[in-house]
Amino acid sequence: MHLNTEHRKLLVDEFRYAAKKIRESEYPELKLFYFSVTYGVLSRIFNLQYNPQLVFMHLVLNNAYGNISARVQAIKTGDIVVQLSNEYFSLLAGYVEVLSNQIEADEDTYKTLEKIALLTFLTTGNGYYLFQKGVIKFE
Repeated sequence: MHLNTEHRKLLVDEFRYAAKKIRESEYPELKLFYFSVTYGVLSRIFNLQYNPQLVFMHLVLNNAYGNISARVQAIKTGDIVVQLSNEYFSLLAGYVEVLSNQIEADEDTYKTLEKIALLTFLTTGNGYYLFQKGVIKFE
């Protein structure tokens, strides 16, 4: 992905900070707040230096935020069917960190974004069901 040094460093630093804060935060709402840093900084960067890969990354991360947030809200209102464990958010933080490393090394991010999309799918009944059956597995 073609990015100038300053923008690349900003993305890497923000993604690493977000991953750290997702891990450190106690509450899902705070974890999500820090996760929102990822798509927020992407939109600021592609407004300054357009890149289609950044737009794709933004769409995946923004969608993930929306779905995870909706699931957290459902859980808070008593929906106990699909649960999000601490391991769930640990995986999310890990994938954000992997993205930071891939951005820094100018590597393809597709596989990591695919993992985040699959993690997002777990917030749905069907995704959670497939996870419970062992069809969906995470590394």
